[in-house]
Amino acid sequence: MISPQEILIKIYFLLKEKPYTVEELHQKLSSLDIQISKRSTYRYLVKLEVSLHYENEVLEIETEENNKKTYLITQPKKEINFPIGEWINFLNNNYIFQSNFNFTETDKKINTKILEIIQSKTPLKSQILSLLNSNGSFYESTKFGEIILNNHLKKLLYKFIYYFSNNCYVTVKKYSKSVIAQSNIPLINSPLLPLRIWHHRGNYSFSFYSIDESKVYTLEIDMIESISYHKDNADLLPIKEDLIKSIDHNFGYHSPIINGINEIVLQFPPNPGEHIMNRFWHKNQRFERLQDGTIQMHFETEINIELIGWISMWLDNVKILKPEVLKNHFMEKLNNMVLINNGKLDAINNG
Repeated sequence: MISPQEILIKIYFLLKEKPYTVEELHQKLSSLDIQISKRSTYRYLVKLEVSLHYENEVLEIETEENNKKTYLITQPKKEINFPIGEWINFLNNNYIFQSNFNFTETDKKINTKILEIIQSKTPLKSQILSLLNSNGSFYESTKFGEIILNNHLKKLLYKFIYYFSNNCYVTVKKYSKSVIAQSNIPLINSPLLPLRIWHHRGNYSFSFYSIDESKVYTLEIDMIESISYHKDNADLLPIKEDLIKSIDHNFGYHSPIINGINEIVLQFPPNPGEHIMNRFWHKNQRFERLQDGTIQMHFETEINIELIGWISMWLDNVKILKPEVLKNHFMEKLNNMVLINNGKLDAINNG
């Protein structure tokens, strides 16, 4: 039987993915064979709201017509205040259905509703998805590449969350068969301090700090068969914040291929350059539009396999300007692909 803690964790991750009303959340839980009443679903939401660390996450609650509430877990955003006149000017100049500023009564009502949404404290993503999900037919999450969490992995995830929140040292008691079979994957048997839980591209991963090796490791959840408590009251807490900042600097969570932080400069044509400018890829990204219309992207990060893969997805739409070590490594990968597909080299097992 599923425990209340596991139900709470499930609701937590569902609300991090997209907004739900109590009715929608109850239906989703029922589809996952979690049989609780709507009243109990609401009680779990109340418990979840008070258990979140308000500086890191908040339970956003948006009230729609007929007192219908939509819930979503987000990071707190700084409220931006603009005078009402500026919002009205924005709507007058940008409202898609306007006709020489002669609004019909219907237009005015929609205009007012848009104004309320823009001024809402609820993050834009939550607002939009809440509207799209109001009748359940517009929004679809593809789940592309998402790991299927069986009961074993769910329990493992919950254990890690418990150890993480209580600053416990842990040890990996046993690795999965696929890891043990790969002799080139190092098995870390020393005490580990949990640093970060990642939900990245549909997968869960854990970052640890190895005390004996003074090194950060990240393991995907299905690489671990069992994990156990080592001791609590971690004496490394004073440096934990610096360790987390270090892993946050990376492009994704994989270990660096080349040691050190590098300034990355990429150049894109206007398309897909404009698309890339309007999206979040890295915490310290910045963009420069050149006179010929091309877009330069600048950010500082460690070079890892995810950075190589991300650059690869743009194929011949991107030029690597710096650093030289990234260009060389990228060319090495491209040459390997040519050799592999010409039958002159076996596919590389990178562990």
